[in-house]
Amino acid sequence: MSDIEKQQQEAITPKSTTESATLHDETEIYQLKDEVLTKKMKLINDAIDEIGFTPYHLKLFFLNGMGYWTDTQLTFIESSVRTFINYQFGYKFPISNEMLAAGLLVGALFWGFSADLIGRKVAFNISLLLSGLFTIITGTMSSMASYCIFVFLSCFAAGGNLVLDTCVFLEYLPHKNQWLLTFFAFFWGIGQVIATALAYAFLPNNSCSSADYCPSHINRGWRYVYYTNGSIVLAMAVLRLTVVRLKETPKFLVSNNRDAEAIEILHHIATKYNRTCSLTLQELESLGTVEVNDDFRKHIDWKGLLVLVKHHLSILFSNKKMARSTLLVFLSWFLLGISYPLYSSFLPQYLATRGANISASTTQGVYRDNLISNAVSMGGPLIAGGILYFFPIIGRRGVLFIGGVTSMAFLFGYTQIKSRPQNVALSSISYATIYIYYSALYAYTPEVFPSAARGTGNSLAIACTRVGSVIVPLIFYYSNKSSTAPIWICGAFVGVVGFIALLFPYEPSKHRVA
Repeated sequence: MSDIEKQQQEAITPKSTTESATLHDETEIYQLKDEVLTKKMKLINDAIDEIGFTPYHLKLFFLNGMGYWTDTQLTFIESSVRTFINYQFGYKFPISNEMLAAGLLVGALFWGFSADLIGRKVAFNISLLLSGLFTIITGTMSSMASYCIFVFLSCFAAGGNLVLDTCVFLEYLPHKNQWLLTFFAFFWGIGQVIATALAYAFLPNNSCSSADYCPSHINRGWRYVYYTNGSIVLAMAVLRLTVVRLKETPKFLVSNNRDAEAIEILHHIATKYNRTCSLTLQELESLGTVEVNDDFRKHIDWKGLLVLVKHHLSILFSNKKMARSTLLVFLSWFLLGISYPLYSSFLPQYLATRGANISASTTQGVYRDNLISNAVSMGGPLIAGGILYFFPIIGRRGVLFIGGVTSMAFLFGYTQIKSRPQNVALSSISYATIYIYYSALYAYTPEVFPSAARGTGNSLAIACTRVGSVIVPLIFYYSNKSSTAPIWICGAFVGVVGFIALLFPYEPSKHRVA
C-alpha cells in the first residue's frame, strides 16, 4: 500500500484506534438461520476489510449518492410546480402529489423485491436512466391525466434508488467505514436545493398568477423546471453507466451459491488498487452449499418466485430479536412518512394565516426563503456523520435519538413564530435537525437487514414511509389551515421515533453486517 493510499485510508477511519478496537467487534451483527451462509458472510466481510477503502468505494459513494439526489429532486419538482399545474388544468385537489407518492411506493417495492431476486446491478443501472427520461417527458404533457401518468412513471423509476443505493454501497464497504452511509442524506439536500433553485429561476417570471386565466403559452415555467431537472438526472444516469460499471455485490452472489463470481470480483478490486485479498474459492466452497438458493435464474415460474419472496420475508422475522428490530424500523419509517411531508406541505399554508409579516409577500421571496432553508438542511447529515466519526460510542441509535428529540423541540417552536426572520431561522434549523435523524435512519436500516433479504427489508421500510406520504395530501386537504394541530402532530411523531430508536435491539457500529 502506497503512502497516499495509507493517508486515504486513515482519513476515513475513526481516529481513536483504541476506542475503535473496543467498539468494533469482528463478529457479525446477527446469526443467520443458514449456518453455511453465516460462515461464508464472515469470510466475505474479512476479505472486504482486508482490501479496505479504495477509489472504487469513493466512486460508489458519489454515484450512489446521486440516487438520493434524484429522489428528493423529483419530490421537490412536483411540490414546487403543483400550484401552477392546477392553475393550468383547473384542479384543486393535489392529485399529482398522490400520484407521486404512489409512484415512489410502487417503485420502492418493485425495485427492492427484484434486487433480492435478480440482483442489485440491473436495477442500479437502469432505474436512474428511466427516471431521467420520464422526467423530461413529463414536461411535455398537455393534460392533467397525462401529466399524472408520467409523474407516476418517473417516481416509479426513481423509487428504488433509496432502497438500492445504500444496499450496494454497504455490501462493498469495510466495517470501519460504514459510518459513511450517514452522509448519503447530504446528497438528498443537494437534490432539493437544485430543484428549489431551478424553481426559483424559472417559475416567478414564467407562470400564471391565478387560475382565472392560465393558458399554456404564459405558463411555461413548470415545463422548464421538468426539462432541466430531467436532463440533470439523465446526465447522472450516464455517469453511473460509464464511470463505475457496477458488478454484482459479492454478498448477493454468495447468497446465491455463485462463489466463483464473488471471488473474481473481490480479487479484481484488490488487484486494480494494489491491495491484498487472501480469500480463495476453495475456502468458500469448503464450507458447503447455501441451503436456500435464491438464484432467480433457477426459479423463473411464478410459484418459484413466490417461494423466494416468502423466504426473504421470513428472514426479516426469523427470530424474536430480528422481528422486533424489523417492526420497530417499519414503524419509525411510517411515522416519519407522515410527519415530515405533512410539515413541509402544511407549513406554508399555516404561515399564510399568521399575517403578512411572517411569510414573504412575493413569489420570488417565498422561493428565496425556501432555498435558504433547504441549503441549511445539508448540515444535518454532516452533523450526524461528525458525531459518528468523533464520538463513535454514541452509535447509530444515539444519533437517531438526538435528531428526533431536537427536531421535536424546534417544530413545537414553530407555533410561536412572529416574524419572517424567525420563520426562516426555525425552518432552516428544523430541516437540519430532522436530517440528522433521516441520515442516521437511512444508514441504519440496510445495516440491520441480512444481505439475503436486504433489498426486501429496505424496500418495505421505504414503502412504509411512502404509505404515510399517500395519507398526507388527504390530511392536508381537509385540515384547518389556521390550526396549529398538524404542527404539534408532526413534532410529536418525530419525537416518538427518536425515543423508538432507543428500543432498537441492534447497534451496527459495534458489529459487522452480514
